[in-house]
Amino acid sequence: MRPADPDDIDARFEALVAQFDEDEIRSMITAAERDPLTRRTRRRRLPAVLVAIAAAVLVVGLVVTVRPDALERLGVGGTAPGDDDRFVTGAVVARPGPVLTPIPDGEEGLADLDPAPAGPFTGTPAAGFADGEEGLVMPPARKLGGLTEDEVGRALLRVRRLLSAAHLDPATVRGGRPDRFAGLLHPRQRETFLSGLDESGPSGTRSWVFSLAPGAAEPAGNVVKVSGATTVGARTGGGVRIEADYLFVHPVTRPGDSLTVTRVVEHHRSEFAAYREGGKLVVWLDGDRSALFGASCDTGDGFVHPYFPGDPREARPSGEPVNPYDRASAVARRPACPAAYAT
Repeated sequence: MRPADPDDIDARFEALVAQFDEDEIRSMITAAERDPLTRRTRRRRLPAVLVAIAAAVLVVGLVVTVRPDALERLGVGGTAPGDDDRFVTGAVVARPGPVLTPIPDGEEGLADLDPAPAGPFTGTPAAGFADGEEGLVMPPARKLGGLTEDEVGRALLRVRRLLSAAHLDPATVRGGRPDRFAGLLHPRQRETFLSGLDESGPSGTRSWVFSLAPGAAEPAGNVVKVSGATTVGARTGGGVRIEADYLFVHPVTRPGDSLTVTRVVEHHRSEFAAYREGGKLVVWLDGDRSALFGASCDTGDGFVHPYFPGDPREARPSGEPVNPYDRASAVARRPACPAAYAT
């Protein structure tokens, strides 16, 4: 439908108002009061003339809302010089209630709405990292080291699943039993892992996975940011060597305190060997090493103990401070608990 021309609206309004002048309105009211029927019913219903007047008033309000200069056209009022900014020409915002109050852009209303809460990665390089398993990108499979393309592809898939189970599995991250990771290990290696899971010191195997110490911290949300790469090459003696180098950024909070959020950045490097044994493909974890930023050091139990602002640090980081989001320097050259600029 074509929008109504403002001049047509003004003309119709002026024609409507012209139908009633003050003498006619007084005559209509007087006639209505003399009518016996009106006297009998005026206590129960509004006189028709008042309904007409109310309708006219409503039209006046609508026209004034649409065209602020309508008052000037009616001779009721106008815009004084210098008062042009009294009428709003910007967007309007509906406030609660029956009145639509115009609000100038940039002054109130939308500008006053609370901004979206900042996420746990806002302001850090991790904001641009992939979410979870999306960051565990494997190279394309190819025939290599005496293995077929299919075998190399299966080995890469197993490595991806092992990395996910060790660093992203919710039960494992929360300090629970890492059954998913154990189930993906070779049977002989699985036995070693499970037997040392609850031991402390060098023989403990809890450090093979990322597990928050029970009662020390909780995950903040369900997203872990991941960035890194996996490479594959021929292995001496047959098969392939697969090297994984990733950053895992875990947002954590104090238990019962969701407002205090910090991040633990884990730079994890691991090596896997994939080869045939007895005609079957074997994927073996040859070794791994992690450097933790934002966590206490040398706890000895294999769990991760994040520290929060104001917490005393029983074991302070060592070495020159480094950027925890930079994978350029090999983690093997760093101390297990390196100092960091910020996480």
